[in-house]
Amino acid sequence: MSYYPDISHYHPVEDWSKVKANCPFLISKATQGTNYTDTTLTEFIQGCEKNKIPYWLYAYLSLGNELAQAKYLVSTCKDKVCDYFQGYILDVEAGNTAANVQSALDYLEGLGGKCIIYTMYAQYSTYKAVITGRGDNTAWWEARYGKNDGGYSSSYPAHDGADLHQYTSKGSCPGISGDVCDLNRLTGTKAESWFTGTTSSSTTTTTTGGFEVSTLSTIKKGSTGAQVKSLQSLLNGKAGASLSVDGDCGTKTVAAIKSYQAAKGLTVDGICGVNTWTALLTK
Repeated sequence: MSYYPDISHYHPVEDWSKVKANCPFLISKATQGTNYTDTTLTEFIQGCEKNKIPYWLYAYLSLGNELAQAKYLVSTCKDKVCDYFQGYILDVEAGNTAANVQSALDYLEGLGGKCIIYTMYAQYSTYKAVITGRGDNTAWWEARYGKNDGGYSSSYPAHDGADLHQYTSKGSCPGISGDVCDLNRLTGTKAESWFTGTTSSSTTTTTTGGFEVSTLSTIKKGSTGAQVKSLQSLLNGKAGASLSVDGDCGTKTVAAIKSYQAAKGLTVDGICGVNTWTALLTK
């Protein structure tokens, strides 16, 4: 049996060997608001890296300026994470406005990696537009406890389309401290390999920071969509380009790609393929 816990300093890892044997991946709280960092964050990241356990990090969103909170999450974690990091999560609580959540999610998606948005079952209508409009490389995690007795009951499923279901806050997991912890289940909409960054193929390319280049499209003139926005954001941040992050690969974006390729000694063709993505996403 596999366990999918999400933890924090309230229920930290106490036995890494047990966790490694039972948990395909871990989720941990990293930040809250714009000035709180979980006290076990560094220890958690080091433990996951040492034991080769894929992991995700989330920001518990306080009310107000959710974009700033997402940026605080990334700035806090980006220099700590390494090979087994999978992506960032927005933990959306009741009261966060949909518009602010959308801004925060747009920011995370613009980084070019995988991410997850967490919402509560009773708040579905509030965040429906954000959930249904999320990018292809963003998972939806929903909480619905039902009886909350430590087990999953099919009488209390998540909404259709949820990729991960938090079904109890009173579960137990080998290697996790405390009498109870949050447990989750995969719903079948995304394979476990999506959450762990592994596939049955040995050719999957994972860059430093946990981004899978194999999941990214080749971008060329005329390409559109969320991954073009991600590319534009990366070129702005890493190459000093001044592109509009509009999801449209036009003449200026192609020119910025060529400039970056020339600077990195890559083939200068104005097409962002595996080698260019790898260079952009590797620290």
